[in-house]
Amino acid sequence: MGTYRGEMAVEGNENSSPTWRISEGVPLTDLRDRSCEADLVQFRRYDTLKMETAAIDVTPRTTMSRNFVNGDNSLHVSFRPIIIMAQCFSVLPVSGINSPDPSNLKFTWRSPRILYCGISFLSASLMTIFCVIHLARTDITSTKTTSAVFFGTSCMTTLLFLQLATRWPSFVLAWNKFERERTSPRNVSRISLALRFRILTVVIMGLAFVEHTLSILSGYSSAVECVAVRGDSDILSVYFESQFPQVFTRTPYAHWKGAVVLMLNILSTFSWNFMDLFLILISVALTDQFRQLNRRLDLTKEKIMSDRWWSEARTDYNRLAILSRLVDSNVSEIVLLSFANNLYFICIQLLNSVNYKPMRDAIHTIYFCFSFGFLLARTAAMSLFAAAVHDESLLPAPVLYGVSSSSYSSEVLRFLLQVTTDNIALSGMKFFSITRSLVLTVAGTIVTYELVLVQFNAVQQSDSLQINITTACMIRTSLFARKLLAFHILIHAGPTEISLPCVDLPFDSTISFTTSPFSL
Repeated sequence: MGTYRGEMAVEGNENSSPTWRISEGVPLTDLRDRSCEADLVQFRRYDTLKMETAAIDVTPRTTMSRNFVNGDNSLHVSFRPIIIMAQCFSVLPVSGINSPDPSNLKFTWRSPRILYCGISFLSASLMTIFCVIHLARTDITSTKTTSAVFFGTSCMTTLLFLQLATRWPSFVLAWNKFERERTSPRNVSRISLALRFRILTVVIMGLAFVEHTLSILSGYSSAVECVAVRGDSDILSVYFESQFPQVFTRTPYAHWKGAVVLMLNILSTFSWNFMDLFLILISVALTDQFRQLNRRLDLTKEKIMSDRWWSEARTDYNRLAILSRLVDSNVSEIVLLSFANNLYFICIQLLNSVNYKPMRDAIHTIYFCFSFGFLLARTAAMSLFAAAVHDESLLPAPVLYGVSSSSYSSEVLRFLLQVTTDNIALSGMKFFSITRSLVLTVAGTIVTYELVLVQFNAVQQSDSLQINITTACMIRTSLFARKLLAFHILIHAGPTEISLPCVDLPFDSTISFTTSPFSL
């Protein structure tokens, strides 16, 4: 191949395209390289003018992305202490969580975390079986199913977070890739994402700890009264027999059994609260990404932006939409379980409040009010934080509607169509999307179900005379003692239906039988 000499000359004004004069002596490859350099110089000249017109920050992206991804605003770093805490209670058994690099995350079945998670799941399943057997051998009422639902929810929560743990490494890497590829400048708030996660975790889990402590104190107060009535000296056995009758009516009490049951109750309580906490945190992280884009769009109001700028903004929004669908595909089962669980317990607590009776002491009243209030507040917080994802996804629409005709283009039109037609929201396995209107719908559903439960409970208690032997506890009475008491009531009050407390049922449960000469 011959060699040629090339010289660049600019003809006309300085904005004219450069021309090359070819002569012998220089290889063609050098000519191509010089031509690319000239085109690059010309492009940079045009690009600089355009950036000055649009007033866009041209901070180097690689350094900013690297600092953002590995800092306190990355999802991996923000979730690290929360996942470490969760693994102490057999939730989210992911390996490599202590590494600052998300690529070191992995899931393996050969891990002590998996063993711990499996033991917790089998134990909660055993408690659920005990509750079902207990229900099968007694009368089923709306208030007696709470223990079965509680431990059953714990089993399902453990399984769902185990399923999420298998996807967590790839999910975090996908989120990290999105953070690296974002083209828009990031206006990070004063409070980092990691700090917001810690604040929310401390508040929610702190209130959950207070609620669980009040539950223990309430049960202990009942056990103290039981000991005084029954003359029993072992207060621990009385406490566990009254709080967990589904277990200790089938097996004799032992201290080691009580410790195991207490630990299982703590694990189940944590998973019950962590389910809502996790949904709140993932919603906060996703909402924060939309807010950064919306903050950038707000700065462009009444400004003329180039097509390239709108194309980059639309691309970022589209990536956020893809990321939202990825989040929804991983947590939709947890969302559905959380709403079903909270809906059930709110209905039960409302039923208890409708049938409210004066408590024996202040500790029971405080526990009932605090537990119900915390349940309502946690459910409302989870719903509103998750609904914020949908709200933030719609905020670009007013900005796009206000684009001037001189700046309007096909990119703006495509952006506006995606914002107004794409439904971006977390969902419960596609059965429903979490929006603000859903909160009112759930409230109406709760009222409807509550009316049904009140009527159902009224039918069960119709024409029954509640006679409490003692309001302190459930007393073990033999069949002869119960018949003797029934005979005494028959003589003084005539045939009627009475209800007596029974140790084989939950704390506030009774058994009913009709007093007549033939029943003796």
